Amino acid sequence: MIGDIRQHLEAVPFEPFTIITSSGRRYSVPSADHAGLNPRSTRVVVWFDDDASVTIAGLHVGAIEKGIPSSGGNGEQAA
Repeated sequence: MIGDIRQHLEAVPFEPFTIITSSGRRYSVPSADHAGLNPRSTRVVVWFDDDASVTIAGLHVGAIEKGIPSSGGNGEQAA
């Protein structure tokens, strides 16, 4: 899944996407500047507009969806 996130981040033009974790939490990535991978590509960091962030282990990335959920996607549980 980390490879898929890398592809989404490097896509031209960039398309917003949402990372869904194994716990069901959703994290929106509205621009390529809102996420990054660690050098070993084992974790992804998602930054929010309020300067908060979350680090997600690659093993906990369950799915990636194109687009941004209308609820915001800053760690809410999936419905």
